[in-house]
Amino acid sequence: MFNNYRNQSSPENDINILLLGETGVGKTTFINAFINCLYYNTLDDALNGELKVIIPSSFTVTESESFNSTNIVIGTPDNNENFETDGESSTQSCRSYSFRIGNRLVRLIDGPGVGDTRGVDHEARNFEHILRYINQYEHLNGICILLKPEVTRLNIYFRYCIKELLRHLHVNAKDNIMFIFTNSRTTFYRPGSTTTILKTLLKDLHEKTGVEVPFHRQNTFMFDSESFRFLAVCKHGLTFLNQYKGNYSESWSKSVDEYIRLITCIFQCDLHAVQDTQSLNEAQILIHKLSRPIGEIATLIQENILMAKQYKEKILNNQTNQISNKIPQKTGKFIPLRQRLTVCVNTKCTEIIQVNGEQRINYNSNCHVGCSLHRVVQECIGHPIIKGCRALKKTGLCRECGCDWTKHMHITYRYERNLEYININNSDLSTTPQSIITLIDKRISDLRNEEKEIRHICVKLSQFLKAYSITPFNDDMIEYLRHYINEERQKQMAGTDNTEIIRGLEQMMKDYTDEMNLYTNSISVQYKSISEDNFDNTTNINEIYNLVQKLYDLPINGKLIQEQVTKMNQGRAQAATTDERYIELPIGYNSPQILENLKKIVTQKKR
Repeated sequence: MFNNYRNQSSPENDINILLLGETGVGKTTFINAFINCLYYNTLDDALNGELKVIIPSSFTVTESESFNSTNIVIGTPDNNENFETDGESSTQSCRSYSFRIGNRLVRLIDGPGVGDTRGVDHEARNFEHILRYINQYEHLNGICILLKPEVTRLNIYFRYCIKELLRHLHVNAKDNIMFIFTNSRTTFYRPGSTTTILKTLLKDLHEKTGVEVPFHRQNTFMFDSESFRFLAVCKHGLTFLNQYKGNYSESWSKSVDEYIRLITCIFQCDLHAVQDTQSLNEAQILIHKLSRPIGEIATLIQENILMAKQYKEKILNNQTNQISNKIPQKTGKFIPLRQRLTVCVNTKCTEIIQVNGEQRINYNSNCHVGCSLHRVVQECIGHPIIKGCRALKKTGLCRECGCDWTKHMHITYRYERNLEYININNSDLSTTPQSIITLIDKRISDLRNEEKEIRHICVKLSQFLKAYSITPFNDDMIEYLRHYINEERQKQMAGTDNTEIIRGLEQMMKDYTDEMNLYTNSISVQYKSISEDNFDNTTNINEIYNLVQKLYDLPINGKLIQEQVTKMNQGRAQAATTDERYIELPIGYNSPQILENLKKIVTQKKR
């Protein structure tokens, strides 16, 4: 029924629908029910056909006379769905499901539930993961918030589903929000008591932020997915619900009508650009991506300063027979891995190897080759989500190498430094010892100036990240500087003369920390005033992109940083495409009426 293949189409024509819902609201059932409605016209047709399951799940049904309970399991168990433990949140990470209607690709983006039963910290990480995941798409057509019609408390759920959503995307996302009520047969297909609470919370949001999220008949939809559960029960050979078949048939028909109305409404909305607008979420992701490249460039700068000094000493001591304005310098090279790896960076799990006369750190312990863990931040040492890797036990120790999870990271590329000879003067000036020494001194000065500018920019970027991060702030720059200092110490123990490189990295870390502390005291009040109940952060986001562009414009190392970030983006986009599941829908005479209706909707021009 589904695979990882999708026909080539233009991304701007895709219809991307994000589904958000409190844990237990029935999001998985909603998606499974939708797909079955795209296969069958009526509940009777579905009973005579095959149950379509794209997301595995389970539920318990109780027989009314004997009170005997049966656990109904549908689909094949999946690492992304935890449905065997009662009371725990089901969907573990984001995944997209796409299918073609007419000439358009419709993509349902399903994420972990908000209001996670494992605590506030886990909930915050879930939402941060959702924001990271949707950043790979150019736009969102619809943001569907699933609710139950009879609830008495929406505070936490509302905060993460609307307030944080608007704060980390863009205020205009409010026009793409749809409210979907599940299990609405019990309230006669009306919103029920949830209406009063939702209106109160939306009014409070409007008064505090000036943002008015619409809530009316046009963007509100009433579903009842119990007809799908009835279908699943029947497919398991149980008949005690057959007396209610008429009610479930009615639910099926009403849901089909609402699916058509929902897609129509989403299609008529303006696209909410995810990548084309400079959103708060995109700025945060970009800063995280810069951490490893900057750490590597910092090491490269120290190596090049040392090599320039050594060449200068040779000239001063007459140790070179031929004086040249081409001096030895190293440049970086990005090499993508064929598969994502979970590796251990602990000293005992790495070794020093010689490649083209250069000493390099090699990760001996490839703890999990082809790791498909979604929520972990790539190239980040000790990211909390790495604990979910199959190589790591519940104790946090690795099955392969025995080291703690804090020593592990997910990598998608190798970074090699290669020796080249750089022309430090483009003119035809004389190559006397004194003139070359002057040029070398200028090269060293330029490298130190770039180091200072990189440090200064990183402090501002980290402060921005600290102010807006949903989860507790972790300074990636400090972590990477420590990591590369440790690597250089390993090389030193193997005989490399790199004392100055280590000293330079340690000094950069000290200067960065001092500047960070100084900057915190002067800027924290400004960010606090912006981040609290105020979604108009465009000015600050523009400043972030200007700072990043300054990094890219650095004359010596800017292009290396930009190339690395670009290739990281390409690799992650490719990985995301591989993970997407494409669903083959019926075609030709097998197509149900809903598909024919939806084809007309998505292929027509917008009003």
